Amino acid sequence: MTSESWLDSVKSCLREVDESGRLFPNGKRIEVVFTIEAANLLLLRTEGPGDINEATLPETGLSVPIIQPQKLMAVVRRRTLQILRAHRDAGADLSKYIEQAADLGFVKAKTHLEKGWNCTIQPPLADKGGGEKLTDIGMDGYCPACAIFGAALTQAQFSVASGNMSIGIKTRVHFDPAFATARMIQPETHNKVTEGHISTTGGALFSEIHVMPGTIFIGRVVLNDVTEPELLATLYSLATIEEIGGRSGVYGTIRVRLLGVRCGNHSVSTALELADEIAGQGITKPSEIINHLKKKLQELGFTPLSNEDIIGRVDPSDPDGAIKDLWESSISYIKQLYKLITEELRGGGKQQQRRGKGSKSG
Repeated sequence: MTSESWLDSVKSCLREVDESGRLFPNGKRIEVVFTIEAANLLLLRTEGPGDINEATLPETGLSVPIIQPQKLMAVVRRRTLQILRAHRDAGADLSKYIEQAADLGFVKAKTHLEKGWNCTIQPPLADKGGGEKLTDIGMDGYCPACAIFGAALTQAQFSVASGNMSIGIKTRVHFDPAFATARMIQPETHNKVTEGHISTTGGALFSEIHVMPGTIFIGRVVLNDVTEPELLATLYSLATIEEIGGRSGVYGTIRVRLLGVRCGNHSVSTALELADEIAGQGITKPSEIINHLKKKLQELGFTPLSNEDIIGRVDPSDPDGAIKDLWESSISYIKQLYKLITEELRGGGKQQQRRGKGSKSG
């Protein structure tokens, strides 16, 4: 199975970069199944120390750890931003795209023309005037990460958004929760580290629940209305993430394996169903889980896919490679967004004028 054959299998679900109407879904979707293997003691929590996210598999009744979809979305988006910065730092000329975004009214693009491109994920802050919430203030709204994963555009990002208008770019990447195939968890006692010749007592030891190394999670992601560069970049980001969860720099090491891809008008699998089937059969060895999944996915009509198929096609350090094509795709998408919004604003104004004239004559 060559890297070209998997891409050929999803051609009919891909949108063209310059295709008109890309803002509107065509009903087709690309479904990708992957596994995440814990290579460390993982901290998967949303609340605080001592918590762990779990869900009950409906057929087996087994309670297993899960990785929430928002965590997967966040880590893949951050990885995409890292790749875009690596492309920038490799000497890629982004001025053409930044200039086009500035001409379209993207506020941060004007700053980027002077200081260079960057896009970041920042926590929400409240504006000092008017009470408007400035959500994700670091996002520029026009780069590939924003075009693929979504962004909230207010006047702070997009000058065409007049008054209190807020425009949302919806994500085209949708993750299932990733379900573990076994309940491999264990509390671990840790010791807070101090420096010097003195320390206090009473709070140095603490315990947290970890997912054990070797645990396999089954994940699934659906991509809607993406172009070939957007598909490659998203899968490259997914395949190359290495950390996840709380205190990921210490306890978050993982390995992601892409297993299969399918193009269709509807989905034929879920991460929940696949994990439940494996748990029900009592398969625990990572290699056996992978082999079982590969066979199951072929039965469901998936084309085999591997990390190497993607990594071999994307090189962030190549100024003229796949990431350049990604920028072309994103700016084309953003131009359609601008055109739609400006036409709607102009159309709305004309309709108000017509209604005003009608009321006077009446």
